[in-house]
Amino acid sequence: MSKIKLVLIEPHNIGRSDAFYTTSLFWDCECEENYIHSCTEEICPACGATREDAPDSRVNEVFSHSIGLNSALVAALEFVCGEVCPDLVPIPF
Repeated sequence: MSKIKLVLIEPHNIGRSDAFYTTSLFWDCECEENYIHSCTEEICPACGATREDAPDSRVNEVFSHSIGLNSALVAALEFVCGEVCPDLVPIPF
């Protein structure tokens, strides 16, 4: 059974030049490509990594690789970022 996280966006290294944010809405597997999975997926069919043992995805990587990801979760992440850290929301061009 996987643990439930209540934080959708978690800051890391704030105040430093290497600051970044992660989100529990997506997680990273061990694959070189297509490594971002939605929180609704429990296992990566390619490498076998599991959600429970995997790190949360970086917000900027979710936005950069959003094509092919769960669009409802990406939209929810964009909304939350717009409220919490608007500098992370991508500019639509």
